[in-house]
Amino acid sequence: MATIDDQAATWMVLRSERELGAAELQEFEAWYQADIRHQGAYLRAMAVNNALNRATMQHDLRPQASSAVPSYDAPRRWRSAMAAVGGVAAALLVAVAVFLAPKGATKVELATAKGELRQFQLADQSVASLNSGSEVEVTLTDTARQVRLKQGEAWFQVAKDKRKPFVVEAGEIRVRAVGTAFSVRRYKQGADVLVTEGVVEVWSNKGAGYRTLVSQGEQIFIPESASDIKAMRLPGEIERKLAWRTGKVVFTNQTLGEAVADFNRYSPRKIIIVDPELMRMKFIGQYSVDAPEIFAKDVSTYLNVPLVITADAIMIGQAKPAPGRPQSKEIR
Repeated sequence: MATIDDQAATWMVLRSERELGAAELQEFEAWYQADIRHQGAYLRAMAVNNALNRATMQHDLRPQASSAVPSYDAPRRWRSAMAAVGGVAAALLVAVAVFLAPKGATKVELATAKGELRQFQLADQSVASLNSGSEVEVTLTDTARQVRLKQGEAWFQVAKDKRKPFVVEAGEIRVRAVGTAFSVRRYKQGADVLVTEGVVEVWSNKGAGYRTLVSQGEQIFIPESASDIKAMRLPGEIERKLAWRTGKVVFTNQTLGEAVADFNRYSPRKIIIVDPELMRMKFIGQYSVDAPEIFAKDVSTYLNVPLVITADAIMIGQAKPAPGRPQSKEIR
């Protein structure tokens, strides 16, 4: 018979790698609420998983998830992984003990480097997926769940708890949810909110006090000085914009300028469009976020323009001579 730690490890892996179906989520919640020992084991599993993500280790140390509802036959390598992370896991387990404390607040910082995509399990069973170059601060208390998006973009799958509202801050923008799934992308003068499940309430502290509800399949951009704001129902566009969660960038008739801007969020080697006239060209395609060269070669072939790839940059197109100046030609 599987131990509680084995059960917790299996659930943790499943929830880390994919969204649970309705039946699976119901089974998980029943297991989680059945015994306080289940809750402690699950938080320990999260701590070890976070330690594995931070440590430089072989990938096969991590337990693998099954596509079916777990039978609690958790991989035996889990205990080896726990031993391998050593002091890192031990330090995280101290944080877990704080999470379990009924009083006071717990604060944790989550971040990704440029080109890095990460998914984090929060102590309240919520999930936070961070896009490239993002940073969030999560504060959990006995009455509230507060998330501050310092920069970048994050998608949240919020565990239901009516007693503790889940509020994301992005500058002056606020997004409030109880049990739902949505993303927030922070800009200098506002934030973009995309809802993939349930309903959220959004507003700006600098606005005129106007609040609006955004439902599944809708998106909204909220300026910091927002007054009358309205959501747009664009489920297909939401799916496209959130393709980064699976390591993809998807273009469905976006301009080349928009496509390059998306790629430059991930690649340390910047893509540069040398000829500004190319910026308006429409582009369709799907690529891995770590494949800027493939993207650039496709553009070069499709538009029949030059392509120069160096160690620091990828340059598409050719600069045109200034008006009244003939283009120089090589003399042989």
